[in-house]
Amino acid sequence: MQRKWIIAIFSVLVLAPLMSPELAHATQSSNRYKDAQVKLSYQILQPGSTGDLLLRSFELLTCGTNKEPWLAAIYGEQRSVQFLETDSTVKCSNPGIGVKVATATINGSKAIIVAFCDPANAIQTKNCKTADIHNYGGYAMWNTKPTKLFHGTSVEVLVSGLTYSDLLKLARGMKPVA
Repeated sequence: MQRKWIIAIFSVLVLAPLMSPELAHATQSSNRYKDAQVKLSYQILQPGSTGDLLLRSFELLTCGTNKEPWLAAIYGEQRSVQFLETDSTVKCSNPGIGVKVATATINGSKAIIVAFCDPANAIQTKNCKTADIHNYGGYAMWNTKPTKLFHGTSVEVLVSGLTYSDLLKLARGMKPVA
């Protein structure tokens, strides 16, 4: 009789999650960044805050054969921020053509700051500055250093409808997943 109970308990605890996607999913954490970190060899960073911008999309996207996926998290609609991350030795995303308007230090790493001024408009391109990030959008891009456990990460924080100050605040608020 005891043997039947042991088999029944074993089946519920071990086999049921394997047969039921709903139960298996329940074992994942409520933090998508932590769940992604388990699957990747590069250090995932997560935003400290996105203000009133709500998560719209969170995906691990293919980066080609024999390469790890890259992370793309998008918050907001009209005003938005995208957090794009990949192994620093691999280039997966392309933020677009813009004008380098500044450099900044983000959590100890040197970042380039780009505004999406129109490259076909010579005057706009020549006069492009950090204030234009609010008008046209832009991004910060930097690489983190490898750690004992993870490869370095290439990080892009891309904004639309937000200011240069907002961009820096969002980028500097990113922290490694624990």
